[in-house]
Amino acid sequence: MSEQYISSTPQDEQVGVDAGAYYGEPVESWSQHIEKVGDNEKLKNFEKFVNFFKRDAAIKKTLVDLAPIEDDYYDPVSYQDRLYKGFEDISFDLHGIMQDYHQSEELEKRLESIKIGVIHSSGYEELKDTYREDFADMRSSFVDDVKKETVGYYLWRNPYSLDKKAKSINEILHLIHSSIVNNENILQSLPVLASKDDGEVKLYGTEKTDSLVAREIFELIKGAYSNSTIDIVSLKDRILMMVRDRGHALTMDIQKDSDGKYYANYFIPKICNVEKVNQLPGVNKVAVEDRDQTKDATTGTFAIGSENVAQSVVSFIDAVPTDDDIERKAMPWDTPRQEG
Repeated sequence: MSEQYISSTPQDEQVGVDAGAYYGEPVESWSQHIEKVGDNEKLKNFEKFVNFFKRDAAIKKTLVDLAPIEDDYYDPVSYQDRLYKGFEDISFDLHGIMQDYHQSEELEKRLESIKIGVIHSSGYEELKDTYREDFADMRSSFVDDVKKETVGYYLWRNPYSLDKKAKSINEILHLIHSSIVNNENILQSLPVLASKDDGEVKLYGTEKTDSLVAREIFELIKGAYSNSTIDIVSLKDRILMMVRDRGHALTMDIQKDSDGKYYANYFIPKICNVEKVNQLPGVNKVAVEDRDQTKDATTGTFAIGSENVAQSVVSFIDAVPTDDDIERKAMPWDTPRQEG
């Protein structure tokens, strides 16, 4: 069971933004709501946000620790006990996340089904299959569905529409994670550390989570994208970013490892230009012949290192294509008509 959370807010006192809040509402409604969010409410929202990442990390570690090992073959009963105890720890953390962001009867039912599956599994092979299918599996089709539903201008999407499709704990976590980090409503409900360019570029966080690298990115990116809204969230050793108009709404998750080096995971919800996207560092390359450059998404990961982190991040963002880079298909009227 993960510990050391920031003190949580009692259920009957919780305020702030649910992952599904304000869907279908006009943009003006959300803007007016944000303006009314007080400092105390923003701090509570930030506490929930930080707690999410702690729980998210704890669940991922438990999933790795529960993978079957050679000793489990000779003692399946002990492995079943370990799997059940691990499920209980994961369930505790998932329910904490769901209470804050994504309350769902469908996911509750699925978790109960997984619990029953662990209880009734017997023998090493059956337990191994239970772990693979109910704990660790991540279907590529589900990942694609999540990209389509949660990445981009998230205001009009429904974060609960995929609850019935999530089969494993890994898929449940991936769905909730994507619905949170790609939700500009949630980002914009957090406390603001700094704001520039008439509010188009904002740095979110608190004094405790502020970091030099986040500040450097904020300062360097100022004025670089006059037509983009840029949200930067500083979580000390982790920085989240959403950059509108780059790949429609580029999101980046920049993390610092134990060696002090940074790496970045990114999501591009709209390719815009296949050739330019395929030149990005660490990208999952897009096949030109079977992808629609105006709709399909892609992801990637690249190492940044420990020096010139801010410059590397800004240079990467500058290389992500925009709608202006979309290659317009030739139309009949583009070709001059031949006379005679």
